[in-house]
Order: sequence, then C-alpha cells, then structure tokens
Amino acid sequence: MEMLLGWIYMMVTGAVLVSMATLFLRDNGEKANRIYMVCQGIVVVWCSSQILVLMAKSSLELTLAYLYGNLGICFVGTFWLYFCLLYTGKGIVGWKRYVPMILSLLHYLLVLTNGWHHLYYTEFSTKKVVHGPFFYSNVVVTYVLVILGAVTLYRDMGKSGETEKKTGKRARGLVVASVLVPLSFNAIYMTGLVKSTYDITPLGFAVSLILTMLATVKYQFIDMKKELAITNEKLLLERERNRIAQQVHDTAGHTLTMIKSYMKLVEIAVKEDDRAQAEKYLADAKDLTSRGIRELRESINQLRQEAEYELVTQGVMQLANQVKEIPVEVTVLGEDDERYSHLSKVIYDTTRESITNALKYAEASKIEIVVRFQEKQLQLTIGDDGKGCGDIAENNGIRGIRERIEKAGGTVRFQSAKGEGFLTIVKIPVSS
Repeated sequence: MEMLLGWIYMMVTGAVLVSMATLFLRDNGEKANRIYMVCQGIVVVWCSSQILVLMAKSSLELTLAYLYGNLGICFVGTFWLYFCLLYTGKGIVGWKRYVPMILSLLHYLLVLTNGWHHLYYTEFSTKKVVHGPFFYSNVVVTYVLVILGAVTLYRDMGKSGETEKKTGKRARGLVVASVLVPLSFNAIYMTGLVKSTYDITPLGFAVSLILTMLATVKYQFIDMKKELAITNEKLLLERERNRIAQQVHDTAGHTLTMIKSYMKLVEIAVKEDDRAQAEKYLADAKDLTSRGIRELRESINQLRQEAEYELVTQGVMQLANQVKEIPVEVTVLGEDDERYSHLSKVIYDTTRESITNALKYAEASKIEIVVRFQEKQLQLTIGDDGKGCGDIAENNGIRGIRERIEKAGGTVRFQSAKGEGFLTIVKIPVSS
C-alpha cells in the first residue's frame, strides 16, 4: 500500500510540475498567472512532502518532512484566494490583504514551535501523529479561504457570461472544480468518512491536475485574463457613457427649462410694452444658452468637468439668480470655506436639477434653498410650495441626484405629498 501511495504522490507531483512548466512557457506577464504558478508549487510541496513522510525512518526525518509539507498546507488557501482576487480584477486593497497571510504565518509558526506547546500536534512520533486544536483551526481557515476564492471565480463567471466565450466559462469551471475536488477528498479523510491510515488528499489532486491541464491547454485558461480585461474596459466605457448621458440630460433640461421661463417673461414684458425688461430677459436667456452650449460641448467631448466655483455658495447663488419666473430664497447657515470646495460641483448639479424639476412640474410660486455648513457634514435642503405628488418616481433627474450624492459618500431623501410641495434633503460628510 505504501508503495502504491508513493507512486501516486510522485505522479501527481510530476503532473503539477508539467503544468507549471506549461504556464511558465505561456507566461503573459500577469501577476495572477504567477500567483497561480505559486499555488501549483505549493501543491508540489504538499505532495512531495508525503513521499518524504513515507521514507522517514527517524524522528528528525519525520519532523523535517512535516515542516516542509506544512509550507504547502498552511499557505495554499492564502495564495489561492490572492490568485482569484487578482484574476477577476477585484484586487487586494486595504488592511484586509494582510489577514490571510498573517493567519498562514501564525499557523506555520505554531508548527515550528510545536515541540514547546504541543498544540498543533498533540503527539508526534514515527509511530503516531495526533492532530491538535491549531491543526484543525488551520484546516478551517484553509477551507474558508479556498471556498471564498472559488465563490469569487464562480460569481465572476456569472457576471461576465454575456461577454465571455463559452470556452472561457468552461475553463473557469474546471479551475474551480480542480480546487474543490482535493478539498472534498481532504474533508472526507479528515472526518473519517472513509477509513484510511493514509491521507487520500493526493488522489484528489490527481483528478485536480487533469482538470487544470484541460483548462490551461485546451481552453487556454490564462488567456481568459485578457478577455476579462476587455470586458472590464467595456464596462468602464459604458459607465462613462452613462455619466455623459446624465450630464447632457441635466444640462439640456435645465437650459431649455430656463429659456422657456425667460420667453414667458419676455412675452409678458412685450404685452406690457416694457421694452427694457424684455431686452434684459433676452440677454439673460442668451447668456444661459451660451453656458448650456459650452457645458454640452464639454460633455460630448467626454471632458470631465471640474468644480466651476471655489465655494459652494457661489454656484448656488448663481443658479438662484438665474430664475426670474418665481422667487428663489437662499439661506446660508454656517461659514462656507475651502473645506467644502470639493463638493461645489455636486451641490451645483443637485441644485440645478432640483430647480429645473420645480419649474417644469411643481407649478410652484416659491423655491427655498438652505445650505448648512456643519463641522462634520454639509446639508442642502431644497423645497418648493408646488402641487407635490403622492408617489415619487425616480426618473432620470431624481436618479441622477441620488447617484451623484451617493458617489460623494452622502445620502439624499425626497419628501412629497399632494398639495404639499416637494422637498429634497441632502447630507454629505466632510472630513475634518
């Protein structure tokens, strides 16, 4: 039995080395590809260590074999998770990137120091090896990391199913299976569902390597990374198109609404034979049209607009002064300074869209705007005394307001009822 098991270990080790050589020759410079080769190297360490265990004749040889093998056992889950995150483009950011590696290093340190505390192996000799509590905690951590990685790949397959070829989905499916198969074999061995003196996990790796080789050679698994990059690029382009469409909607909607308002006022002035006032309204309409055309040109040329005003109140007051049809009252509470300047664009766009909606739909006689500059947040409240509505439908305008506020890290709430006007409440945190 030991001879058969030794041959299995050697064949699995050889197969993994062939797979690693194939990946090395197909190396495309991607970090994910190299991390995947590290994962396979860890499998080589794990399997080859079992050959050393079978050959060990003394306590020292057995100890060295286990120290060597635990390099694979302790780190396989960590590097697999890192690979899955890099491959799917999610990356590893923040302090969380260190948690898997710290857990792996901690468990390996417990292996190195087992002779002092006997908590990783409670009994360790050539006759018998008994696992301790930290061995099982390492097993749990490894299972969790491996499953998290597999779920990451599986979810990514679902999201990119419309853009990836069928071969890409099959390749990832094979890779996920190649990890779950040995994990299942190990779970069966650890739980004692199959009575065996020897670890049957390498049998799972034998199946795993067949699946991995298929994914790598037949379905060109690593090349799918390029396809994923193209997919991500398309998603970014789609987001940019949506941003531009929203900007065009807001700019054009506000400009046309204001021009319509000015034309009404011009009509009234003409009827009252007030030429001077009519000319003033026409001049205002001309200035507004020029501004609108400029902003539309910037959007169409895909230029990201920077904040037009250094202070938040400058943009709000400029918008309020543009409205001639009904009075717009602006109240400023607190002191506007450079701490809030990075929010001037989002407040400007939100105020503009809210005024546009009030003029188009509310049939209001007054608009009130309150800007509160607080120590930890900026609050904007825009209300009108119009007809209101029972159900608030999130059309392009309202949806655009919500998206830009949430992107800035804030919250927005809309309130309305029939005959009670419309209220928009915005709160955006400000770093001290």
